[in-house]
Amino acid sequence: MSAVRHVVEVGDQIRFAGGVFTLAGLDGPRCRIVGEDGSVQVLLLTQLYADEDFCVVADCAEPRRAPVWGPLAGLEAGVREKALAWERHIREVETGHPEPGGRGAPREEFAPELRSLAEREAAKAAELTEQGQPVSVATVRRMRTRYRRQGVWGLVDGRTTRARSPWGRADERVVNAIRTALEAQRERSTGTLSRLRRQVGWLLEDAYGPGTVEVPPVATFNRLVHAVADGQGLLDPAVQQRWRTSRPEPPFTPTVAARPGELVMMDSTPLDVLAVLEDGRTGRLELTMAMDVATRSITAAVLRPRGTKAVDAAVLLAQTVVPEPLRPAWAEALAMASSVIPYERLLSIDARMQGAAA
Repeated sequence: MSAVRHVVEVGDQIRFAGGVFTLAGLDGPRCRIVGEDGSVQVLLLTQLYADEDFCVVADCAEPRRAPVWGPLAGLEAGVREKALAWERHIREVETGHPEPGGRGAPREEFAPELRSLAEREAAKAAELTEQGQPVSVATVRRMRTRYRRQGVWGLVDGRTTRARSPWGRADERVVNAIRTALEAQRERSTGTLSRLRRQVGWLLEDAYGPGTVEVPPVATFNRLVHAVADGQGLLDPAVQQRWRTSRPEPPFTPTVAARPGELVMMDSTPLDVLAVLEDGRTGRLELTMAMDVATRSITAAVLRPRGTKAVDAAVLLAQTVVPEPLRPAWAEALAMASSVIPYERLLSIDARMQGAAA
């Protein structure tokens, strides 16, 4: 008998007597199975279990695993597989089955109805030790606690996810003193590293007392200074530091718009074409548009000679908020009268926008 399972449920597809059947009903020791051709048989469960071909089709097939995403995706393959292996062990200790939704009779040493939780933890520790992975009962219990608190991420080896400091194992107090000294000389002459080392020593003495925190050797100190200052321009010449400080802070925060009209962006771009202007001269054109971020739709556009002015932004605003006249080629469904929006008030805005292009 292959892949015998002692628990079956209505709806399972089973293999029996060389064919595939659907378990349609259970009535005590009897069951009703339906064949692929629609034939119905009623027989005892013991007859199913005794058949050499009997198995549940879902159990006979090769189990499929979903790809690992989320926090584990950035880990090395070995670290990820070790965490997933621990997850299977913890599941078996707690439920008797290593996979979620497992069916059938669990192994005797991990059966919740036969063994206590402490006995199952001891059995798992002994099993892993025999497989060449020495594990104590306390380790199994600790992994269970971490799994309950953090899920599978709690089973990852913390040494592989620990963030590395850019300045290595240097004393944090020395790093803070170097940063304070560099900030104090911002926009001034940076001087020499030897002078900076003396200043750091004075700061450490004032903060922690003489001889409490030692300044690293010259070579180590110089490397540490570059590790702290590089990327922030703290060792640049005074002119370059003033230029860096005068720059406005860029808007690094991502902007998200979920509703139409929540965020409308305006921008101008010169067109690489020549056009005859109103006075008969030729010149380049500039296109100014307003775009709704949520719907990615252009709400208004102005084409004018190069040199967009503030009045063009007012025209864009007027075109954006005032309904467009219904054009001959448009469908009647686009008329404001077909909308639930109170368009009467919007029409009144048109009179206030008449001088926008003046």
